[in-house]
Amino acid sequence: MPKPYAHNVVRVTIFGNMFNGNEEWSTGFYLGHQDTNASNPTGAWQGALKTAWQTFFTSANAHISGDWKTVGVKSALMNANGTTDLANVLTDYYATPISGGEGGGSLPPQVSLSAQLGTLKPRGLGSKGRMYLPGVRTPVSSTTGKIGSTEAGQIAAALKVFFDAVNSSFDAPGKLITASHGPALALPGREPINVLVDRVRVGDVYDTQRRRRNGLTELYQQQSITA
Repeated sequence: MPKPYAHNVVRVTIFGNMFNGNEEWSTGFYLGHQDTNASNPTGAWQGALKTAWQTFFTSANAHISGDWKTVGVKSALMNANGTTDLANVLTDYYATPISGGEGGGSLPPQVSLSAQLGTLKPRGLGSKGRMYLPGVRTPVSSTTGKIGSTEAGQIAAALKVFFDAVNSSFDAPGKLITASHGPALALPGREPINVLVDRVRVGDVYDTQRRRRNGLTELYQQQSITA
């Protein structure tokens, strides 16, 4: 049984591929309101979303590898009971998949940099969200194992521009939120909750994220061992 939301929300999914389509990726976030339902997504909203994401994805300051492509965007209205409103699911594709704005190859697809979506709620349900950023390829220090603070700051600034554009769009079905389900059996103080996001943070350590193989087959090189 789907887990419920506090109110109807819109789940935004941005998707693409890399390595000539041999790997696929997706990332996303929620839009809505703290105390009422999100609006239905519209075609005008999809256009605004595509434009804002293209600005971010292709920015040199986002440090996304040109080997990674964005294919399209999807906005799906999620009912408060956790089901998808199939009459309000919009999927749009770029006329030509857009490429990340940085050359120099790619890190392995399992390597991902996460962005933390923060709220005014200090802790507990709805206090934080997470969005995995696709294709970031800035190198790590050989002494610290971390990316540079300058690059992390540039990525955070580029992401802020994107989310500010999302929130300010006249056609947006809501604002950027964390949409927490709560536990399967709701307890007092643990009910589903929507909280407005008021900050984005980008760290300096890569995460590991499972990727779905599409056509990337693995070839093995074998050597015999003398028994």
